[in-house]
Amino acid sequence: MSNELSQHKQRLKYHLWSMIEKHQPICHLCQQPFIRTDVLPSRGVDNLTEHHLDGDHMNMRIENRVLVHRRCHKSHHTKDNVNRR
Repeated sequence: MSNELSQHKQRLKYHLWSMIEKHQPICHLCQQPFIRTDVLPSRGVDNLTEHHLDGDHMNMRIENRVLVHRRCHKSHHTKDNVNRR
């Protein structure tokens, strides 16, 4: 990846972190605060993903989408699938 592209991605992540701090500073599922390394990891994939409140991934309304930790999201849907059996 070019250095310019890498710098651009870092700037976008810093802007994302600023928005998270201002608008949704905690995980919707576990109610724990997000930390800077959730968005700006030293390497690899960030630790956040979106969750659709109504379970409909086609419903992209902003009111239906919240940020959650990846581990919380995986746990939530694993429990959800077990409960459906």
